[in-house]
Amino acid sequence: MKTLIFILFCITISLFGTAQSTNSKPQKEAVLIVGDRAPSENKARMEELAVILEAAKYKVYRFYSPNNKWVDIKKAALNASFFIYNGHGTTLGLNNGFGGLVINEFISAQRIVDELKFNRNPVVIYQSACGAAGTSEGDPLDIGVAEAALRVSETAKPFLLVGASAYYADNYYGGVNAFLQHFLAGEALGAIYQEIASSWTNIEVNRVLNDSALDSDLFLGVSSSGGGKKEVITQINGKQVKKYEQLEKKYSIAFIGPKELTVNDILFVARR
Repeated sequence: MKTLIFILFCITISLFGTAQSTNSKPQKEAVLIVGDRAPSENKARMEELAVILEAAKYKVYRFYSPNNKWVDIKKAALNASFFIYNGHGTTLGLNNGFGGLVINEFISAQRIVDELKFNRNPVVIYQSACGAAGTSEGDPLDIGVAEAALRVSETAKPFLLVGASAYYADNYYGGVNAFLQHFLAGEALGAIYQEIASSWTNIEVNRVLNDSALDSDLFLGVSSSGGGKKEVITQINGKQVKKYEQLEKKYSIAFIGPKELTVNDILFVARR
């Protein structure tokens, strides 16, 4: 009888330990934000990303305008592995450049640094936000590679300073969808950028970031499309006159992060 009781006790302890082990595995989480005054179709685009993440067993927190209060976003972001924003860009960056969020209020880059906390090291993603990948509405025909790289760095920096592992920005419809599918499949960040950016654009920058305030293993990627000149022929006094017009150049896909970063590096890691 004593032997039987001892065996049952051991089985109970074993099952309890198994349950504890199973329950202790952290939930995979993602924060999705649609900013104020964003086009109505942006919610539908964000829902496409929610479907991808939920299929991969992520708990998705949705903060779609008008239900996108900063206090709620900060709470949900604590254990997020992905922090995704679709909305307007702002010039509330750390150096009065690009950076920040437009939700039910304007959130500056400095407020992100001061108030946002990450327990894990998430990937921050900007989908179709001015300045986030370089290009902004109302730009001249070509802002130049240096300005595009600066805008990307300024937008990403506050998140990297508070523990994000990487930053990705894409202005193409379906671009972030493709990125998530590749990343969730276990592919490395640098290889994904190379594949997606080279398919749609010309890669202008793919180098070490060189920012003393951030980790030394971070790379910066910036890409462009368009540009060049177009020949235009007009008739003046019965004669053909040729001239060349500058074509618009857009910077639409960018990243900052370790090239070898994979989804396994961000799932359950503690903050660096």
